[in-house]
Amino acid sequence: MAYSLSCNCTNCVNNERGLCEANNINVSGMNAHASQGTQCDTFMEKGLKNAFSSMSNINVAGELKQLYSNASIEMAPNIRCSALNCRYNSNQMCTASDVKIDGTRAITSSKTCCDTFIE
Repeated sequence: MAYSLSCNCTNCVNNERGLCEANNINVSGMNAHASQGTQCDTFMEKGLKNAFSSMSNINVAGELKQLYSNASIEMAPNIRCSALNCRYNSNQMCTASDVKIDGTRAITSSKTCCDTFIE
């Protein structure tokens, strides 16, 4: 699926200039009725320990494609989603074409949310 993901969680180890370096991200919010009831469980605060922990989930192919493409977003992770009330959730996978994760000052995943959530 071709889509774009933007993330303003600048304190996340996976955030690279507003793009997500993770190969797979998990959005939770099983009982959510608004975006504030969701969170990005893949969020990890920047730091050496978390940088090493996240290495097994790096989207290497997406990062290489992104190096050669400034015109489009190539670094789009797979998005697993447990927000069952979201219209973009299909079999716990996100089907939205433009996904926005918010968490400007987040230091934990509980301070993040999926702004794309629509009930």
